[in-house]
Amino acid sequence: MKRIWIAVIMLLAWTANAFAGFVTMKPGEWRITATTKMPGLPYPIPPVSRTMCYSSADVHGNRAIPAAAKGCELKNYHITGASMTWSMVCKNNVTINGEMMSTGTTYQARMTSEEQGRTIITHVTGKREGPCH
Repeated sequence: MKRIWIAVIMLLAWTANAFAGFVTMKPGEWRITATTKMPGLPYPIPPVSRTMCYSSADVHGNRAIPAAAKGCELKNYHITGASMTWSMVCKNNVTINGEMMSTGTTYQARMTSEEQGRTIITHVTGKREGPCH
């Protein structure tokens, strides 16, 4: 179960950072929440929330877009308007596919990861809450 939480936190951080430079995102403090489901798990995984501050440099300089998570290779990265899709393949035989849509002050993402025959589905929402504190 610890590996699932590590994956959720990694996906949450990567999604938020990847999004920061992808469309006209308003700088400020953002509340990001991830809800994860793992088919076959006998109990629900509680949502994970995090607040992140994005500066003007983050959103306009594309500095927040990582090449990939450590030990992973980003593939099939496509941006069309307010939508982004990607695939990431990691050395530990984990494949992550994702899609994201944005309005500039909100976003929604869905990621599916496959590891050793297990599927983990994560839905992420982001909402700008105001200026950074």
